[in-house]
Amino acid sequence: MSEVFHLVFPSAWQASPHEPYRAASLETEGFIHCSYAEQVAASANRFYAAADELLVLCIDPEKLGSPLKAEPAGSGELFPHVYGPINRDAVTSVRALARDAAGKWAFRA
Repeated sequence: MSEVFHLVFPSAWQASPHEPYRAASLETEGFIHCSYAEQVAASANRFYAAADELLVLCIDPEKLGSPLKAEPAGSGELFPHVYGPINRDAVTSVRALARDAAGKWAFRA
């Protein structure tokens, strides 16, 4: 399975560096929202358009200690969801997301 990606504010990623990462949605919805490469920019622009900084966690599904499921969103499009915390050794890289010339978040896998 190819990498999946999670959008996160730098402060949230850096909050507990020696513990598995737990997004707020894990408590409120029961899973951590992720995206496939082709969904990252659209998700960032939909949910984080006004953010000053944003990171992308690149996650190797084979190394995840929590279950990963592809599930439909309200649009019917499938998105990956992690049902538990993300162990940090499953994160292959952490990249700052950049904006394009028009000011929109852009992403290249």
